[in-house]
Amino acid sequence: MTLIPAGSFEMGSAVATVPLQYRQAEMPPHTVSIQQPFWMCQTETTVGQFRRFVEDTGYVTEAEQNAAGSNRLDLNTGEVVLDPDTNWREPGFPQTEEHPVVCVSHADALAYCDWLSRKHGKRFRLPTEEEWEFACRGGTQTVFSTGNRPETLQKYANTNDHSLRQSFARASGTAPWDDGHAFTAPVASFGRNEFGMFDMHGNVGEWCNDWFAEDAYSNPMAQSHGPRKWRVVRGGSWYNTALSCRSSGRHDGIETATSQTNGFRIVMDDSSPE
Repeated sequence: MTLIPAGSFEMGSAVATVPLQYRQAEMPPHTVSIQQPFWMCQTETTVGQFRRFVEDTGYVTEAEQNAAGSNRLDLNTGEVVLDPDTNWREPGFPQTEEHPVVCVSHADALAYCDWLSRKHGKRFRLPTEEEWEFACRGGTQTVFSTGNRPETLQKYANTNDHSLRQSFARASGTAPWDDGHAFTAPVASFGRNEFGMFDMHGNVGEWCNDWFAEDAYSNPMAQSHGPRKWRVVRGGSWYNTALSCRSSGRHDGIETATSQTNGFRIVMDDSSPE
């Protein structure tokens, strides 16, 4: 884990950097202060780490408990379908123990955090979206931690590019490069940001602790008092365009839903990790 320093930053985006359909969710930009340093995992939680949790506890994920399974992309039709045979063990594409775990719900991620907390006697949890964006930016205020242009992500992010197009001919908004990974990439396969964090842009979307409200920035009460149906998902994934993986990008996910595109990373409140 890496210690993320305290500090302030402008959360959200200016008009010129946000596609029209996302402006309500990411505007207006506003100053956020991170009062205390916190420890955050440099990488997304891996298949191997999640497997140790399952083997230790006998935990059964939500996608495995219900008959519906998990959301996956049909590579022939381009439709997202709910597949009873898709779960974290069989996500629909090859993975090793070093790939980020996917097809896990928000509750599955919390269960992993609870297990880790009991195991080490320290509090592990999902990040708030303020913590997540601060860590993602790594001291920058540009569209990406690498700069303002999507091309700057080429050596830093696994997004929708020529690798995906080769497996999914219907992919649109494909980046003009080939990162060698059609779907998830092993964690830390790309460059790190100034805070030492890997895969904050792309690879898999990451569950945050917060409830999602589209107008949270213009109406601060909306996030805590609005409908509680969606959780915040940050970072974008292998399926998303490079622009969708921007530092300020806010996505929503039904907390019980699972997908080939979503995983998580953890933070720790204790002052010193083991």
